[in-house]
Amino acid sequence: MNILGSLKRFATWPLLLLAAALLPYVVISGSARLLAATALIYALLAASWNLTLGIGGIFNFAHVGFFGVGGYAMAVATVTWDMNPWLGLILATVAGGLAGALAYVPVIRMRGIYIALITFVFVQLCYYLVLAIPGITGGSSGLTGVPALSVGDFSFAKYSGLGYLWLLGGAVVLLLVLLRTTLRSPFGKSLIALRDNENLAVSRGMNRIRQHLLAFILSGAVAGVTGALYVAYFRVADVTLFSFGFVTLGLSMIFLGGTGHIWGPVLGALIVTVIDRQLTDLGPVRAIIIGVGTLLVLIFLPRGISGLFEDVWTRARRLLPGNPNKSAHRALQKPASRTMEVEETTHVH
Repeated sequence: MNILGSLKRFATWPLLLLAAALLPYVVISGSARLLAATALIYALLAASWNLTLGIGGIFNFAHVGFFGVGGYAMAVATVTWDMNPWLGLILATVAGGLAGALAYVPVIRMRGIYIALITFVFVQLCYYLVLAIPGITGGSSGLTGVPALSVGDFSFAKYSGLGYLWLLGGAVVLLLVLLRTTLRSPFGKSLIALRDNENLAVSRGMNRIRQHLLAFILSGAVAGVTGALYVAYFRVADVTLFSFGFVTLGLSMIFLGGTGHIWGPVLGALIVTVIDRQLTDLGPVRAIIIGVGTLLVLIFLPRGISGLFEDVWTRARRLLPGNPNKSAHRALQKPASRTMEVEETTHVH
């Protein structure tokens, strides 16, 4: 293992945790902290969506519904039922996981575009359910006054959201660790196998329905807690949580960043959020610009920006001494050279 390989293996997670801890001291102004918190929330949403969309290969639109269900679970628990915000966060996680299970049931026998259509209908059902029970959800007016998360007397909303930056930054690192562990587990490998060759995977004994159901529940639970954090940060829940804008924005983040790596959607979320904020004055035109940019990336960089970085990283490692691939390449070349020498000698004589 060369220097870059060792650095990547042993220093990545401590460096990410250190970056999350130092983030509030780097991002100082109120507007910058708002942008950073928004980007981190979107990073959580996009990374959890990638579990079913990128890793599982399931074109699932219901993820925004899980996000909205979690947000409303948090708002109803704290505003309507006057529960502790931390209990509301747990309730939102459970509600998101249950929503994931419910969304998967109608698509058990479906494939491709049919899953996309039915899961999009699930989001619309959530939207109309919220409007149908205004006594609990506030109807079209939504629920305002969601309490901020706090520990003792320290509110996470103080100092322009200082505590939220720590919480969200730590949550992103924790989610990346969770996804990495999941991918290396038999469950994660089975998802990839089902995505790449379902018939072969099923013939080897993998239960497609069970594995996909678990993927929906896990990604739904993470989306649920993300929606709860969104509502706790902005202190309001309304039906825009189920809007098509979240769908297009989330898809742009995932495809721009790349689905091949767990950190690709996180990178895409950070980039899209910053661009979206910088183009705010252009109104609806900014959505067109982001959409066109995403299409260009899909055309010229099918693996997304993370794929480009991965190629650069691989080439950089090959240039350093001690690269095992390079050594193996030389070891393979030596016998060939000797064989050529023997052949030449034989030919001469």
